[in-house]
Amino acid sequence: CPLVHQHPRYMAAKKNMPVHFICYSREPESMQWYKTVEDSDDVFELDHNTSHYSIERKDNFINFTIFKITYKDNGIYVCDSKNLTAEKKRPHSCGTELRVMGHSNIQQIQSRNTLKDAIIIIQSILLVVFISVPMLLFLDKVSDGGEGKESPEEDHTYEGLEVEQMATYEDITPFRDVKAKWTVGEHPGEE
Repeated sequence: CPLVHQHPRYMAAKKNMPVHFICYSREPESMQWYKTVEDSDDVFELDHNTSHYSIERKDNFINFTIFKITYKDNGIYVCDSKNLTAEKKRPHSCGTELRVMGHSNIQQIQSRNTLKDAIIIIQSILLVVFISVPMLLFLDKVSDGGEGKESPEEDHTYEGLEVEQMATYEDITPFRDVKAKWTVGEHPGEE
């Protein structure tokens, strides 16, 4: 936006407060204020003083003042060449955004904080439930081996072994008690 310089670029103010925008330009007589609203193609010309706002032109700037802002004043205020709407052009994008804030009393703030706290607690509980229930179900399934629990009668310890491969008690060789030579009459020290 080389032809103009607006101040400020963003303003947030409480309802019923006055606001001032300044547009610096070499030719303030050929400039005027426009208002656009977010998410809308409407452009409103603000060229004449009213009971709601005033426009004051000086040598190198235009002062735009809204006496008591309301929620209807939310929008972007742009200083640009005159007769843009007649030429079906849009103002440049280097405007000043005005955001009107409401008055809140202590009770409203406390009720909002209580509501926020309640929402956080509910979210936490739901988060724990939606994380722990699937985990418990998954762990229960893993401990079952992926199947339902088997009854103790269906013990398959030797499943898959052939009968010949299973050692029985009778196949174990008996222990022979072999006495050492020196216990039979010879002593290791004797020759």
